Amino acid sequence: MSALAGARILIPRAGSWGMRVQRELAALGAEGVIAPLIESQPPLNTTERDRVFAGIARGDYDWVFVTSAASVDQLRQHSVQFPAASKLAVVGAATEQAAVAAGLRVDFVPSGQSSAKSMIAQWCAAHPAEAAVRCLVLRSDLAAATVSDALELGGYRVEVCVAYRTVGVDLPEHSINELRHGRFDAVLLTSASVARELVAQLGLDRANGKPSELQAAQLLPPTTILVSMGPRTTREAERLGLRPQLTSMVQSVAGMIETLAQHFSQLDGAAASPAPPVSPATPNDPSHSSESLI
Repeated sequence: MSALAGARILIPRAGSWGMRVQRELAALGAEGVIAPLIESQPPLNTTERDRVFAGIARGDYDWVFVTSAASVDQLRQHSVQFPAASKLAVVGAATEQAAVAAGLRVDFVPSGQSSAKSMIAQWCAAHPAEAAVRCLVLRSDLAAATVSDALELGGYRVEVCVAYRTVGVDLPEHSINELRHGRFDAVLLTSASVARELVAQLGLDRANGKPSELQAAQLLPPTTILVSMGPRTTREAERLGLRPQLTSMVQSVAGMIETLAQHFSQLDGAAASPAPPVSPATPNDPSHSSESLI
């Protein structure tokens, strides 16, 4: 039986992503509850996005860099197809999976850690700088300029397009009450945006600056495990006053689920371990004398 059997886990995004995670948890016997804290919406400048998407279909770019599955969703929703000459680089396995599901060919995936920094470092190492190479970076409005900055420093022609905005979603009151009363065994902190929304909606008062440990402790009961996707998300969550107990070093949902399963497995093992037997003390056994306790 899976260590996650019977666990109730909050999934912070809806849509096809949330349903996929819910299915993965169900296969392990866990109940994944979709309670979105964030969602993707069109960028403020849809005209610019549409121009860039049309350019992808025409083959205006040699390489397109995608740093999230949400960007892939935007390509899918707008039926963007890549011509044979255009190549796609993705940030990691989860984004690759989304791209393949959308019918896109993936030409580059970094090995090891799934991060924008790792992706662009490995890609640049494998592709000598050439100004004629036309690069497009698709990202959210909140994403850092890690990829585009590295490409510009490398001498490539770079264009950046905000493919979508990340906005907060109000949780229903019953979900907030369930969080506060420990009805979830775990919460998936998939990004810094999710951590910010969780803090905001649970009502942490940050008016006096850095949250106190008392305020952080009042956010969620200690029985609710916060598992974050990568050190960056953990750092942001801690800055906001949360205390993630687990950090997945593999920056994917699969990595988070595996980290959580290992944690529950360890808890089950500790609970199942019998206490060592205690032999009755005898006058002739020196191990039970008062001197042996010093």
